[in-house]
Amino acid sequence: MPPDSTASAPPKTEAAPSAGGHAAASAAPAPEGKRQIQARLTGFRALDEGTAYAWGLASGGHLRLYRTEDGGTTWAEAASPLAAESTADPGPEAFRVPDRKHLVYLSAGHSLPASLAISADGGRSWKSGTLPEEASGGEAVFTSKHHGYLVTQPDAAMGSSQKRIYETADGGFAWALVMDNASLIQRPEEKAGVLPLAGFANRGIAFRGDSDGWLPLESRTPGKVTLFRTKDKARTWHEVPLEVSSRDGQGQPQITGAPVFWDSEAGGGWMPYEFRHGATVSLGAYFTSDGGETWQLKAFGPETDVRAALRSTGLTFLSAREGWMWNGAHLLHTADGGASWEVLGGSGVWEDTLESFPELIRLEFVSPLDGWALVRSEKADASRLLKTRDGGKTWVVL
Repeated sequence: MPPDSTASAPPKTEAAPSAGGHAAASAAPAPEGKRQIQARLTGFRALDEGTAYAWGLASGGHLRLYRTEDGGTTWAEAASPLAAESTADPGPEAFRVPDRKHLVYLSAGHSLPASLAISADGGRSWKSGTLPEEASGGEAVFTSKHHGYLVTQPDAAMGSSQKRIYETADGGFAWALVMDNASLIQRPEEKAGVLPLAGFANRGIAFRGDSDGWLPLESRTPGKVTLFRTKDKARTWHEVPLEVSSRDGQGQPQITGAPVFWDSEAGGGWMPYEFRHGATVSLGAYFTSDGGETWQLKAFGPETDVRAALRSTGLTFLSAREGWMWNGAHLLHTADGGASWEVLGGSGVWEDTLESFPELIRLEFVSPLDGWALVRSEKADASRLLKTRDGGKTWVVL
């Protein structure tokens, strides 16, 4: 049973944001109720055309969480999951959002013990959860408001890592160990059913339902990508054979994110792929139409190649045909599954904003018309949130 706790008190009202993205100390407090974002944002999640969550740090190091129900026109400030202020960057994955009302906060970084908090009312109140002792973060996914998984790497170095997977059935209050590959450290020949030591589990984890899951590993083997599959709630894992692009040569291909499955297409889903050659990164994606049983690679054309220094392309697909990406110079759109891409023009807002805030944290579309982008400055000391209602042709800064 979840531990009893009282609701978190609503945070004090911050001052209006300054031009640098932090709150200006001299501005008057905003009235209670609806207000605008008053923090340097570090993460964002959209659930539909109207509902979204955004979070970050206000002046003084206060963690702030906001919710909108009207597509970003107004924002309500939620209670903080932390009792005390925190100067640590909460990061883009600090909050998991299983549904419209349920949120799970997992502190970033490597400090122990890590913080975990759970809300069942859209962030109005929070209860503390308990993570495994060695967990200072990790890759987490929730398949419902009750069920979730957490991957930790307590010992990672020199191209390999111990990997542990925990399962929760009560929304994150308690976690049970269901897979541990520590036995391979002494007996590497015992491989059946456990994840290997080689590779790092820092690309996310995905599930369809409570039982079927996929975990990509960062590979260090030239010409090889690594994806593992479970069908029994993460107890046993087996490698999925995947092809790589013929353009790869001697470069290093990688799966750069866990699979995403679309509710609009039965069995349809995708996961991003890249390979590096010199100062250039070429992009592609694996697509599935049978619920992840098989995956087909589609390598994109040279118009999607990006500089190796570009931190994120924001590559995202809303369906097997429609997707968007940022190549460092232009916002691109495809309507044929990546076979061809067009430059989205007509709005100086996107270009002007990305010139001053060149690092893309997240690009997300919830419909063919409605999309969001969170960007930040090179020094990560300011951010901007943008919205489009015409498929990326024009944008406004929120």
